[in-house]
Order: sequence, then structure tokens, then C-alpha cells
Amino acid sequence: MKAKINGINIDYNFYPVEESPTVVFVHGFPFNQKMWQPQVEVLKGKCSILTYDGRGLGQSEVGDGQFMFENLVDDFIELLRSLKIETVIACGLSMGGYIILRAYEKQPKMFHALILCDTRAEADGNEAKLKRAQMLHILKFHGKEKFADEFIKTVLSPKTFEFKKEIVNFVYDMIVQNNEIGIAGNLIALSTRTDTSHLLEKIDIPVLIVVGEDDTLTPPTLAQTLHSKIKNSYLEIIPSAGHLSNLENAEKFNDAILNFLKKVCQI
Repeated sequence: MKAKINGINIDYNFYPVEESPTVVFVHGFPFNQKMWQPQVEVLKGKCSILTYDGRGLGQSEVGDGQFMFENLVDDFIELLRSLKIETVIACGLSMGGYIILRAYEKQPKMFHALILCDTRAEADGNEAKLKRAQMLHILKFHGKEKFADEFIKTVLSPKTFEFKKEIVNFVYDMIVQNNEIGIAGNLIALSTRTDTSHLLEKIDIPVLIVVGEDDTLTPPTLAQTLHSKIKNSYLEIIPSAGHLSNLENAEKFNDAILNFLKKVCQI
């Protein structure tokens, strides 16, 4: 399905269940809503589910590829409004976590609970910005296939490369199916995001924090920091998983979010 959001056609899928809370899944960079398939399969019929492709990625419109991180946050908020969804349980991984933290800062009444997966509250420091510049160079001068080869090395656990080749191929395909302008636009936008660290101690809704034990981009130590600062939070460390914990160990990840959803909305 398509919705015109802030001048861009956003591709989404909505699976409504009458008189049920809505769980909205926000994907990471540079992926699309397909990354949530293992979670949609488990939750479908238990509660309302919304997934979507962020602007410039998946089947959503690229436009001119010039936007900032705040535009991605506004897209999230406006998509919910366009679908007349007043409150959600929001689950975001990596970039998706950045989006829902900033959206919570702007519109806290829209949220019943948060699920923060393999993410952080801090904005990019100099080292991270330079790394993004390096990845942009690879994308522009060597193409998205080379970019994908380099990128997946940073997000998947060595165990996934060794034992779950189908996951490696699935992640690679999600990346190369994107438009290069859309990848570049999101890569640049990520470096413009604001720091939400000051927000953590003010969050007064239930929060589940999930992280892969082998995540090197947002390691378990960062998840522990989130957990220590958010008063009503739970922490789950997913074994045999890197930065894409929902795909690399979907069974353990699904157990974690199902247990959390039973606590906060009795699904």
C-alpha cells in the first residue's frame, strides 16, 4: 500500500486486528520492511501490525534524495496520523531506534511502549561521521554491490556468516535492491540526527532494550547504558546474533518481544 507522506510516496503494510494495540516496526539502514518478516509472521493475528519502507529505501519513493534525519522522523509521525493510529508500541532497530526515540521526544503521547533494538541515543561523533563519508565514497565510486559487501561485514555476527548463509544473502539482497540515491540520502541523513541521551531519564513508559551479544556497532555495553538510564526498562541480550538480532536469532528475539508485549498489552 502507498501513502503520500510529506510529498513522498511511502510503501507500507498494515495488518489490523480489531480493538488491538498497534505495533509499528521501523527498519534499520540500509534495509526495508522485509527485515521484519520473522516478527510479522509470529505476531500476525495477535495484534495490529504496521511496517513501512523509509523514504528512499525499499519500495518508497526516493525523490531527489536530499533530506535530513528530522524528515525521517516526521515521516514516521505523519504516517501514523494518516492512518489515524493514535498510540503505538514502536519497535525500531538501529536507525529505526534513532527514529522512534526522536519521535517520542517530539510526540510522547503517541507511544504506549518502546522496543529499542541494537541502537543508541548518542548522535554521531567525528569517527562515525568519517566512517559514513568513507562508506559514501565506496557507494559513489564502486557501486552498491561493493558497498553491500563492506557493510554486511559490520552488521552480522561471525556465527551468522559461518552457519546462516541464507541470512547473509537475504541482508545483501535487501541492500542492493535499493536505489543508490536513496542509500546515499539516508547515509547522509543519519549523520544529521540529534542526540537524544538527555531524553532517556524522562521516558516514563515501558521499554524493552534488545541487543545481539556479538553486536560491534551498538554493543551490549551501550544497551546496558540505555537500561540504566531508562527507569521502566527491560534488557534482553540475544545469543549468536550481531547488529541484526531480529534476523540472526529470530527465535530468541521473538520470545523477548512476545514476553514484553504480554506485559504491556496482554496480547
